[in-house]
Amino acid sequence: MNVVVTGATGLLGGWVVAALTERGDRVVAFGGPGRGEGAIDLAEPRAAARALEDARADVVIHTAALSAMSDCARDPERARRINVDATANLARACAATRTRLVHVSTDLVFDGERAPYDEAARAEPTSVYGRTKLESESAALAAPNGAVVRVSLLFGPSKNDRVGFFDTQVRALRAGTELRLFDDEWRTPLSLRTAAEGLRAIAASSFTGLLHFAGAERIGRWEMGVVLADVLGVEASAIVRASRREVPGEPRPRDVSLDVSLFRRTFPGVELAPFGEECRRLIGRS
Repeated sequence: MNVVVTGATGLLGGWVVAALTERGDRVVAFGGPGRGEGAIDLAEPRAAARALEDARADVVIHTAALSAMSDCARDPERARRINVDATANLARACAATRTRLVHVSTDLVFDGERAPYDEAARAEPTSVYGRTKLESESAALAAPNGAVVRVSLLFGPSKNDRVGFFDTQVRALRAGTELRLFDDEWRTPLSLRTAAEGLRAIAASSFTGLLHFAGAERIGRWEMGVVLADVLGVEASAIVRASRREVPGEPRPRDVSLDVSLFRRTFPGVELAPFGEECRRLIGRS
C-alpha cells in the first residue's frame, strides 16, 4: 500500500509509521506545523489538497489530533481547528483524489454512564475534546470509502520524542516516586503496538463506517498501575489512589469501556491481549 500517515510525529503516528514500514508499505509521513520535514497545516484547505495530490496515496490514516482534554478546554478554537477543520479538509481532499480515509477518533465521545458502548450507542461527550472529535467523525464519514475508528486509552512506550503517560509511569515506578492514579475511572486500554497493527489491517480492508477498537479487558487506572508495577518487578507501594473528581475543569467520564464485538468479527487476525500480557510484550519480559 501507499499510505499517508498524519500526526506521524505523535505517539500513535510513530507506531503506525513503524508498523507500515516493517510490512513494506510506502509511507508518506505528515507532521503538524513546526514538526520538521513533512510538516503540514491540514487546517488550511489548499495545503491539505496539495499535499494529498502530491502523495498519490491509496489510503490516509489520520491520527493527527489535539488530544489532551486540558489543552482542548484551554483553547477550544485551536481544538476545533486541529480536530474538526483539518479532518474536514482532509476528507474533501480524499474525495477529490479518490483516496481511502481511516480516521482515528476516541472513546471520549461518550459520557461514561452506560458502558460498555457499541457502535450504535448514543455519543454524548462531556468535554471540548470529545465534542470536537465527535464532529470530526461526521466530516470523515462524508468521504467515500471512509472509516472512523474509535480507539480507547492508548498505552505503550514512545517511538519518538513524544513522551506519554506510559513512559512517565514506568519511570516513576522504577524510581519509587509517588504515582497518583484514579481508582474511579475505567477504560478498555489498547496498546500502541496493537493499535498500529489494527489500523494497518483496517486501512488494507474494504471496511467503511464506524468501528470500535479497544483492548481485551475493562480495567481502572489504579489497577493498571498495580499491574504495570508487577510486570516491572517493582513495589506498588508508591501508587496512591486518587479520584477523577479531584481534577479541575471539565468532568472526566466514569466508564467509557468499548464493546469490540464488531472488530473481533471483522478483523479476527488482530489479537486483543489483556493489559498485563501486552505490557510484558512491550517491556520485553515474559
